[in-house]
Amino acid sequence: MRWILNVVTTYLNFLVGMVVVFLMTPFIVSKIGVDLFGLWTLVFSIVGMVGLMDFGFATAAVKYVAETIGSDDTAGRNRILGTLFAVYSALGLVCLGIVALIAGPASGWFDLTPEQGSDFTLLIWLLGTAVAAGFPLSVFRAALTGAGRLEVVNGTTVILTLLQAGMTVWFLLSGYGLVGMGIAAVVYMLGQTLFLIPWCYRLIPGFSISPRLFSRPQVRELLSFSVYAFVANVAVLIILRIDPLVIKLFLPLAAVAVYGIASKIAEYSFLLNKQFSNALMPLVSQSHGRGDADTILKVLIDGTRFLMGVAVPFLALLWYYAGDIIHLWMGPDFAESTPLLRILLIAVFFSTLQLNAANVLGMTGHHKAVAYSMLGSAGLNLVLSILLIQVFALTGVAMATLIAAFAIEMLVIVPRACKSQKMAFSRFIREGVWPAIPAAVPMLALALGLDWMQASDSYLWIIAEGSCCALLYFALFYRFGLNAGERQLISGKLRANRATA
Repeated sequence: MRWILNVVTTYLNFLVGMVVVFLMTPFIVSKIGVDLFGLWTLVFSIVGMVGLMDFGFATAAVKYVAETIGSDDTAGRNRILGTLFAVYSALGLVCLGIVALIAGPASGWFDLTPEQGSDFTLLIWLLGTAVAAGFPLSVFRAALTGAGRLEVVNGTTVILTLLQAGMTVWFLLSGYGLVGMGIAAVVYMLGQTLFLIPWCYRLIPGFSISPRLFSRPQVRELLSFSVYAFVANVAVLIILRIDPLVIKLFLPLAAVAVYGIASKIAEYSFLLNKQFSNALMPLVSQSHGRGDADTILKVLIDGTRFLMGVAVPFLALLWYYAGDIIHLWMGPDFAESTPLLRILLIAVFFSTLQLNAANVLGMTGHHKAVAYSMLGSAGLNLVLSILLIQVFALTGVAMATLIAAFAIEMLVIVPRACKSQKMAFSRFIREGVWPAIPAAVPMLALALGLDWMQASDSYLWIIAEGSCCALLYFALFYRFGLNAGERQLISGKLRANRATA
């Protein structure tokens, strides 16, 4: 039941964040303009790269904390946490030095006006300092995640997301512009770790973080995993964040903003799907610690099937209504974002396929394969983006993302995960992916019919249409995408809930 709660609250957390971004983005653009919105996007891309200074220790923390919990090794868990806290404190200081180097010279790399350059420098200092301070504090988040208490982590993040949105509105209405947005972002970034500290001591038996628990051999053990997690994180960040930098080198800030809208929706779509696999990551590590191979195989096959059962209708409907959503959300000035979004959503589909496969590989000792594959995907994406933008402009950048996702994440990572579990790739497609596909055809046919009856000219109608289509999909997926045992389990739970209601 805890893992179901983790999955549900993880999705709730992300959906709240997505709704806030959806509502806030046009408001922000209306207050600061397209160019400054492009500058804000640029700053976040750079700060996100500074965040890579964690060198993959966050992923390593979740893996090893979960494994020690699975093997009931409380002393080992606390030793890992104490070591990580010391390492992260040192990394935070190094991060501050990097922020100082970036804040000055980097403003001259992007042909900014003096006023834009001033805002750029101040925002880099604000957000970069928050990232540096967040390094040692992130140990508490990793401890709760590894312990499987994601409901606490997610609940805290939801509250802070709403707080950040409220602060941003107040600051912009009061005329503080980008600086006010930066302050609100800092409150969110630090608050989501500071508020978790008391929960660690309350919910994790025997929890302790002490400098006396620092262990050099433990650092070497963590590095044996974290360095490859770092490579994978670098690759993911390149895939998600490098496009605005490439675009600005060849096109104006307005183009960054247009692509930023499409990439933001696609990124949130990917991250929404990733919440499912994130919630199962500690389960894979704990199962690995117990030597439970059957559960790991279920995560790879059944976990992917359920993930695709959620992702396919969402991505398909978003692809269908992309033009209407962008027009209603941002207006006709961002019409060029529609074809870009549709290309990126296809890329998200292939990236989603490999999420559980990458978790299984990473948490069971095959982390090097994940790191090298993701690095290859990022490198291919970057090279193709630079080449194709010169021929196809923004469309070329989106196509580069799609090609890389299909070629590496779909055709390399997934087969490797299947091989690690002694399972044929064809079985993964047949049992883990295909059951979620057929129901999408009648769903889209219904969307087309409803759209023919009434044009999608309002959010209310899109929601109504989309809800009807999604219900049809889930009814068909329940009937044909689940086996008899799974249907019996779900119907039993529903009957039990009605009996107790």
